[in-house]
Amino acid sequence: MILRAWQLARIGLIALMASGAALSAALALGAADPPRHALLRAETHDPSATLALPYTPFTLIAQGLWSAEASPLNSWHLVFTAADGAPAFSISLHGDASFAVAPFQTDAIGFIHLRRPPESNEIWLYWDGSEATLRLNRELAWRGQLPRAAQVSVRGTEGLRSIALRLYTP
Repeated sequence: MILRAWQLARIGLIALMASGAALSAALALGAADPPRHALLRAETHDPSATLALPYTPFTLIAQGLWSAEASPLNSWHLVFTAADGAPAFSISLHGDASFAVAPFQTDAIGFIHLRRPPESNEIWLYWDGSEATLRLNRELAWRGQLPRAAQVSVRGTEGLRSIALRLYTP
């Protein structure tokens, strides 16, 4: 009876270790990563560049690295404009670890997952054609409807050491 209990305990422990290893492998392969479209359509490291946005669903990933001299008063912005050049909306990250999605969110909101200068922050904007999901450093920050935008540019890069924009489509 005791021998049988030890055998069952061993089998249970082996099963637990195998499932833990399988879960670790799945997470390492990106099972818990936020959704992202597959095809890299455009990439730039030029802070003055403007990327044209497609009329299909897309994922925009922007990574900005604060400079060592940046202060909590610095901020950088992704400015989305309509086809006629009129501002559609913007996403702003501030050095005091807050963000804003204008004009939908008038005040900046502190977000625990944002990093202060001199570290980097990453913006993931996933648009599926009907709803947008904003993730900051891969953590869900905002979800809602956004107006159609034709292009995106970066503003307020004085506090940044580097910026990278990557646009993915299905």
